[in-house]
Parts: sequence; C-alpha cells; structure tokens
Amino acid sequence: MEQMELKGERRSDVGTRAARALRATGRLPAVIYGHGEAPETISLQCHAVEVGLAHGVRTFEVNVAGKKDHYLIKEVQYDHLDQTPIHLDLTRVNMNERVTVEVGIELRGTPQGANEGGVLDQHLVHVEVECLVSNIPDTLHPLVTELAIGDSLVAKDLELPPGVTLVTDPDEKICTVREPTVKHEVEEEEAPEEEEAAAGEPERIGRVRKDDEEGGEG
Repeated sequence: MEQMELKGERRSDVGTRAARALRATGRLPAVIYGHGEAPETISLQCHAVEVGLAHGVRTFEVNVAGKKDHYLIKEVQYDHLDQTPIHLDLTRVNMNERVTVEVGIELRGTPQGANEGGVLDQHLVHVEVECLVSNIPDTLHPLVTELAIGDSLVAKDLELPPGVTLVTDPDEKICTVREPTVKHEVEEEEAPEEEEAAAGEPERIGRVRKDDEEGGEG
C-alpha cells in the first residue's frame, strides 16, 4: 500500500461558500474524524491529493502545525463530472490497528467461454476485507481465463495477501460467463390483398361519420 505525506492547514471558515472560495485557491477542504476526538477541519493542497488518489494511496500522513499523524481516507466527494475532488473525509488511525475497507476488483484475461461465444458479466467491482492499516491491499486482479460458459468466480476464490481476511459473503458472485442473448426477430405478416385494396381508396382526412363508414344512404 502506497502512502504519502501532505501538509495541512487548519481552517475556521466552514460552509459551502467558504469551501468554494478555498477551492478557488487550489486547496481542498477536509475533515478529520475518529478515535473519540472532536472533528477537525483542515485544508490540503488539491493537486497533491489528486496525485495520491491517482496512485491508489489509501492513507495520508498529514503534517498540521508540525504534528504528523496517519489518516485513512474515508470518503472522497467529487464534482458533478465525477473527476475533481471537492471534499475529503479522513479517519484517525493507528497503523497497527485492523480496519474494514473496500478493495477494487479488475478482472484479468479473456475467459475460455468468451472464445466460445459466451459473455462475461462482472457483478462486483469491489469486496470488503479486514486487515491492518499498514497492510491494505491494492486493487485485486483475479484471472478469469479458465472460466467456461456457465462458470462463475466467487469472492472466496480471490487470492488475498497474508493477514487479509474477507468480509464480503464468500459465495457472492464476482463474475459469470453466460450464454449470449439470442434476439428473436418478429416478422410482421403481410396482407398484400388488404394493402392493395386500401391503396385503391382515396385518403379521407378528418372525422368520418359512422353511417358513411357503413355505406348508409344520406
């Protein structure tokens, strides 16, 4: 698990307007929670946070007024385009304590069943695991090359690093190779005689009286 150090600054102004003004200066509002202490509002250099997130960092070592502590990334809020972080929640942690975290799943390889016409469906994009803060695994990359049509990969099939235990239901399906969906085309029945008869009649626009339709006398 990667880790990086950031310099934090305490902030007293809170609220939407203050957060917007802070982001305009290139800093990211953040809140620190946990360990029975009162929440602490700080700001971090936005670009540094983006670099850390892009490299899969799960914890930050934050230096605030000369005091360094480790914090687990609890939640990242992004803008409406889901690209730029606009707020960060951090949790106070001891690097030797166990935590429950989500770890992403990226499938590797082409299933045998896909070569036979099957379709690979991924049901889970992450699983929950329990481990030491200092031992949070990176994204998991299970191989799916041996899966035939009808086969599934379940959570208990994942190879986890030593000291990491699965919290997600072991029988939860991660992916399945299924039969391809066959589309049945419904052909409309042709009625050439009716179409020809209709073609010989003049087009009538507007409301048609019932007695006209029945051919009644005026």
